[in-house]
Amino acid sequence: MDRQDRGMTLVELLVSVSLLGLVISVVSAAIVVTLRQSDSTEGRTSLARYEQSIDTWIPADLSSTDVTADFVTLYGPAYAGLLPVTTAANASPCGNCGALDLSGANALQLAWFTATDDGTPVMTQVQYQYIQNSTGEWQLQRIECVGGSPCTKAVVLHELAPPPDIATYNPDVDRPTWILSTPELDDPAELALAGNAQRIVVTINGGGTGGSTAGGASSVSLTAGGVLTSDIDADDFTVPSFVRAKSRCGGPVTLIVDDSGSIGGAVSTVVEPGVLSFIEAFRGTPTQVQVIQFASTANAIGPGAGWHRYIDMTNDAEVDQLKTDVVAALDSVGGTNWEEAFFHTLKGSDGSTAATLPNRIVFFTDGIPTLNRTTTLSGWPAGSFINGTLVHYNDGPYGSSWPNENGSAFHQESYDRADVILDDHRGIDLIFVGVGPDLNNNVSWIYNEAVYTNRNANPGSTSTKQAHETIAGLLTNLAYNEVDAVFSGGEYTNPEVANFYLQSSFDTAAFGAAMKASALKDCGGTLTIQTRLPDGTSVADEFVYENSDYRTDTGTSVGAESRVVTTSATFRTGTFDFDIPATTAYYSVDIVPQELQTLDGYAFDNWSCRAGATMKSTTAIDIVDSTFEGFTVDVVANEALSCILTVVPA
Repeated sequence: MDRQDRGMTLVELLVSVSLLGLVISVVSAAIVVTLRQSDSTEGRTSLARYEQSIDTWIPADLSSTDVTADFVTLYGPAYAGLLPVTTAANASPCGNCGALDLSGANALQLAWFTATDDGTPVMTQVQYQYIQNSTGEWQLQRIECVGGSPCTKAVVLHELAPPPDIATYNPDVDRPTWILSTPELDDPAELALAGNAQRIVVTINGGGTGGSTAGGASSVSLTAGGVLTSDIDADDFTVPSFVRAKSRCGGPVTLIVDDSGSIGGAVSTVVEPGVLSFIEAFRGTPTQVQVIQFASTANAIGPGAGWHRYIDMTNDAEVDQLKTDVVAALDSVGGTNWEEAFFHTLKGSDGSTAATLPNRIVFFTDGIPTLNRTTTLSGWPAGSFINGTLVHYNDGPYGSSWPNENGSAFHQESYDRADVILDDHRGIDLIFVGVGPDLNNNVSWIYNEAVYTNRNANPGSTSTKQAHETIAGLLTNLAYNEVDAVFSGGEYTNPEVANFYLQSSFDTAAFGAAMKASALKDCGGTLTIQTRLPDGTSVADEFVYENSDYRTDTGTSVGAESRVVTTSATFRTGTFDFDIPATTAYYSVDIVPQELQTLDGYAFDNWSCRAGATMKSTTAIDIVDSTFEGFTVDVVANEALSCILTVVPA
């Protein structure tokens, strides 16, 4: 007989209710977690979207901008008031913006110049504007104005957070730092040291809650670094990577070397070894070095051709060739033409401002200026490029009181002509190295304040100065407030601030120490990373490196936070800076490759580190589940380390 379905038993009902309660509690907890995390998840998503969007624009704009440029000096009074970087909220881009809405707040405005084929400077100005559009969406827009062409607009970021206090928000006053901030641009001291905007940090907040551990409230710290846009090939679509640590080391540096007849045999026994140590100190750093030799005339030394020759110090073959060329070129013949030396460094052959100006000039001489460009001009047409702001004294109404230059005695006009050129470029860091007993001799100095306000004024009567005082006057624009280098224990102890190295005689060790100290003024205590194949070429793909920790010579950790740099074929170096106090002999620095899961196409070969010509020992750091290794190396204050990871295609 069929039994009728009499329903659930009590036991079955109790089990069902219990299971249902368990399921509901689990689902409820999942829903609560999801709801709680939604804002942070949205924030993390925003950060990822923002990074992808701004990667299209901001790195190249920052790399194009020389934050220390003086546009009036470079391009004339028509650009008075124009700054390479403007952070005022109410700033408006120049140019033909037509109907574009510029009512938002300026987050960051950048300006730079490029040259047309005929050399005409063309200004580009870019503004990142925080604005609410007609539909109510808050956006970050990029406004670009090039020359006199109509300005263009592109939306860089969508769906941004509104102002924290929208009721009181004033776009003419409130710069949107909650969206985009540039802390180094807002600090005058940092700005003065920046050198190029490739080192500026940009911070964009994705919003969200939960703090940094949840990710939504975290900021993406970005830097555009590695190279200037002028160094990027026209057909290269790679922009500077954001994951760059800023560095004080890098950029163009010029060494001016006196090889006049008064140096004699010391040119080979003292000067050449010192110049070679200067070059070697920069090897492997993101620096471009130019060596200018001068006597009666001046010339650039090194591989290649041209009026200027900056050598890439990450290219070992070019560095080696530069050293070979220095030995071959330096002799000891001729007079001393300071004007020619600075002209060849700071001007083009036509007298215009050089296309590449050095961040620093190190000037070595053993004597006083005896010639100028009115009579000797590196083989260029005489009289074509004479400094037009200073008359030839012998041709003036009081010319009979002026002696003609003879190549052996101090000549005031020759000094003043060099001073005029430097006055156009006083923002460049200038270091003098004066060597030899002749610098203690007295010279007849003709000086009247009127000469430095009206170059055609009668210079007046003579006075007596020591020869080294004339160097100090040129260095500090007659203020004579140079910072003397202090020599102790076989080395200079204050290279960070010294700008005047004075040596009474030619001594190989002392001169070499001066060359090394002046070279490492910024690069001392830095560690530069490169990634190469066994044949020495740079690896095309990006490699990410983390400075996970560093310790004092007593083993105390001082790495407050991890720092990261990235290398690639276009951006070959990443540099870490360390401020090593005088009481600490060295820092033991840990460097570990990151994101190795993306590098299946390569296998680890070896690490090698060097400081100039000296190889440095390293200790391997094992990486779990990887054939790659990190390393530990000691970094000292008076060395610039270059470390290379060699990999082989897998």
